[in-house]
Amino acid sequence: MNLLNITAISISIVGILYLQGCGSNIEATVKNTQIIDNNETIEQSISGKKSVKISKFIREDRTLTADTNWLLDGLVVVKKGVTLTVEEGTTVAGMDGIGRETSYLIVENGAKIMAIGTKEKPIIFTSYKALRGEEAAPGQWGGLTILGDAGNPQVDSYEAHNAFYAGRSNLKDNSGVLKYVKILNSGIEMEKDKEINGLSLLGVGSETIIDNITIDMSGDDGIEIWGGTVNLTNVSITRCNDDYFDIDDGFSGSVKNLNITTTSGTAAIEMSGNTSATFDGFSIVQNGSLKEGGIFFKKDGIGGVFMNGTVTDNVEDEYGAIHALSSDEVSDRIDKVNTSFRNVILNGSSKGPKITGTSVKTLSEMIRDS
Repeated sequence: MNLLNITAISISIVGILYLQGCGSNIEATVKNTQIIDNNETIEQSISGKKSVKISKFIREDRTLTADTNWLLDGLVVVKKGVTLTVEEGTTVAGMDGIGRETSYLIVENGAKIMAIGTKEKPIIFTSYKALRGEEAAPGQWGGLTILGDAGNPQVDSYEAHNAFYAGRSNLKDNSGVLKYVKILNSGIEMEKDKEINGLSLLGVGSETIIDNITIDMSGDDGIEIWGGTVNLTNVSITRCNDDYFDIDDGFSGSVKNLNITTTSGTAAIEMSGNTSATFDGFSIVQNGSLKEGGIFFKKDGIGGVFMNGTVTDNVEDEYGAIHALSSDEVSDRIDKVNTSFRNVILNGSSKGPKITGTSVKTLSEMIRDS
């Protein structure tokens, strides 16, 4: 997916919402509502909590409290210079349908999100349908997108891209904290080749904290990262329709303790765009068909450091077993200098080859020596 598509979509939708205004149009869409101001309404309680809508822009520091269900009504943007705080145990739900745009949340570069949950009281981003007790499913709302200032030449995002060429790229960019956060039933295709993932990180820097994140039921990728230097720890991803963990455009951060269980989709880990990340401590269990395998080196010039991990391939299908490692180039052009494996095990019940693609020889030697 081209990152520029996300930002272009965001800008266009913001413009549409701004021109349409609000007030009576919003009031007419939901029964039994009361207008509080130009951007919010309260409706009948759900699960014993009042429900407050948020739409358009968050222009001042704000806290979302655990005593309220916070409903994203269309695109919601945290503006530059603003901090959005989400209390532990808070539920944020994205709305869809009823004549409104599918909802998602964007944190602009220069803004921060401080979503610090606990193991006992995680912060949950989910769909309005699931919150109301309807059946949960992928793609019931958009997802969470964070834009940072850790730009590099490869990042195809106007914020991070321009930051790099303006000489203000900050690889230590701090876009806030996500800790003990669950993102559920998200990920949508706005139109062909324009998708939103469960969690999207664009040019996010190393002082941003991403820890104990759960993604389940994404209609597109679980997590996708473009450029930046952010480090992620303790990540669990299940039931995605496309890639589970996708990195692009020169991302050079680390991922520690990544757990992926597949039931369908495209790749467990996909890497493209001169990326060379570090994965330390990972488990990939393939219980469903993946068109691109467990770890997919996409195109040429892709590298990665993989340590202390296991890829368990339990499925055989028309692709000749789920690819544990693969490269799709016509010749062996994997980035040998920036690729290594240490203490990595490939196993599983599949009788097919564990390593496929045009870099089989190189990758096999690396795995054998790991």
